[in-house]
Amino acid sequence: MPSPVVSHLIGTLSVLSAVILILASFNFIQFQYEMRVTNLMLGEVAESAAREVVELISVYTLGGSSTSYMFLTLPDTLGGQPYSLYIDETSENILRITARLQVYQQVRVVVTPNFGQNPVHAISGSRTVGSLVVSDTLLMPLPPGKKPVVVAFKDENTIYVGFSSVIVAP
Repeated sequence: MPSPVVSHLIGTLSVLSAVILILASFNFIQFQYEMRVTNLMLGEVAESAAREVVELISVYTLGGSSTSYMFLTLPDTLGGQPYSLYIDETSENILRITARLQVYQQVRVVVTPNFGQNPVHAISGSRTVGSLVVSDTLLMPLPPGKKPVVVAFKDENTIYVGFSSVIVAP
């Protein structure tokens, strides 16, 4: 007859391994759920930025001044994680907005309405326009007191679109 200590040890190890497997499966399910939620939040951020780019280009090509900007309504972080927005173009008047975390990215293609004669392009790199430094990348969160903006400006016969930040008085 086996010793009660051995059978108790085997039973205890079996229960512990079952508990560890159950906890691991719950953690994996929770991780998958969090990644889906994060992916959805990235999609919403990219969609929001794309809508605001379309709004700004619509107003700007209808007769804006040399430089116009519009505040972006974006969260500072996504689930406590910093993120970035990137703007580039696929062809003339078709822009691509990419929202990224270190793990995931979401892409939105934007067909910009162009009511004017000039083509619309995404800025490449960064450029100083007046008091704004306009760039193709926006890193969130911004320092306290700054708000993100999307900027449209004309250079010769081309309209450029990019991201920047402005200081907002409290």
